[in-house]
Amino acid sequence: MAKKASVRDVRRSNRALLLRRLLLAGETSRSDLGADTGLSPATVTSVISELIDEGTVTETGFLDSAGGRRRVLLHVDPEGAFVLGADVSETQVTTAVFGLTLNRLAQRATPFPGRRINPSRVGEILTTHVAELLAETHIDPSRIIGLGLGVPGVVEHPATPEAVVHADVIGWDTATFTWLERTLGLPVLVDNGAKTTTQAESWYGSAAGVEHAIVALIGDGAGAGIITNGRLYRGASSGAGEWGHTKISLDGPACRCGSAGCVEAIVGASAVLRDWRGRDEYTGREPEGVEALLAAHRAGDPAAQRAVAAAIEHLGLALANLVNLYNPEKIIVGGWFGDLIVRDHPQELSAAVRRFSLKQPGEQAVVERSRLGVDALALGAATLPVDHFIESGLVPDHRLISSPSREESHLATRASTPTATAGA
Repeated sequence: MAKKASVRDVRRSNRALLLRRLLLAGETSRSDLGADTGLSPATVTSVISELIDEGTVTETGFLDSAGGRRRVLLHVDPEGAFVLGADVSETQVTTAVFGLTLNRLAQRATPFPGRRINPSRVGEILTTHVAELLAETHIDPSRIIGLGLGVPGVVEHPATPEAVVHADVIGWDTATFTWLERTLGLPVLVDNGAKTTTQAESWYGSAAGVEHAIVALIGDGAGAGIITNGRLYRGASSGAGEWGHTKISLDGPACRCGSAGCVEAIVGASAVLRDWRGRDEYTGREPEGVEALLAAHRAGDPAAQRAVAAAIEHLGLALANLVNLYNPEKIIVGGWFGDLIVRDHPQELSAAVRRFSLKQPGEQAVVERSRLGVDALALGAATLPVDHFIESGLVPDHRLISSPSREESHLATRASTPTATAGA
């Protein structure tokens, strides 16, 4: 027998439903919120009043009407709370501070050499970044609702205090970050960087409103996020999306994961540069090397043209495997190297995907450049504490939302689970 929902459960569920819709809509009215969510006018009015009282939502004006009562427009207050997003990539740690609507206010980046960094060093960098960002923006630390951390590799129990990171590519076996919460004095939520970026794309980017999509990120490594039925697909232990370590060659080059023929060992930036130069001339300087490669390609250098053509062909093959497996409506290509490829060669990449895909799903899938750009990783990480804020009912000073009003106490007897609130 299902556990009976408490009044607080019902209240929190309604609040999350309305706040999420309002955050993604940008600006809307109470009547439109009711129509979009199925909640009653009384419930919408009561919950929105609470959100206004706590400083999360503001009224911004009126919607012009040809007749009748003008509708008041609402939006989430960008300064209702603040959030931090951080990402550990292959070569640097990036941290940014955002308003509640995920408007970027300031950012810091610290590179690290050799594609190896100790988790404790990440903590030191983040501590410095956070102090500098708060000093620059003059934000009271008590108004920060949390820090989201995107990392490479597999994250078990993501976005929970029990998160465990397995990231062999940067030398981590079983890293945890509960200690970082104590150091920063903030909630810290950890997840795979490709998954956090995919969530950002589904909220604000090229995957917004798309039920089935793939977000493929290519830098020196490669990863993917999978959206199916409008939700991020994680797999049994949140390991889904390690596309960079699927194989597209039986006798391909060695991969840093210890295997061979992996996608990232063939289409990652350093792999493509080796194919062009035949040596590790740009090791540690891949962005500079890729710009030189693309400039040589534009100048008609035959070796550069062969290397770029081979990269597009292999990337098309790797993406076609995802098309045949998941039948997406869109494939969104991002990451600093992937962004350059799809920027300069969109038609060639789309043609390669179709060539290796089954005809019907291949023709349906649209290959598209990420609208969020190469800075999406910190933004994606910031969606973790914002999502937690939406679902948990935490206000900026880390307290739970207030108890429900007496007028709404009858809701508890009308719902057996928190999801049964649409008709409240």
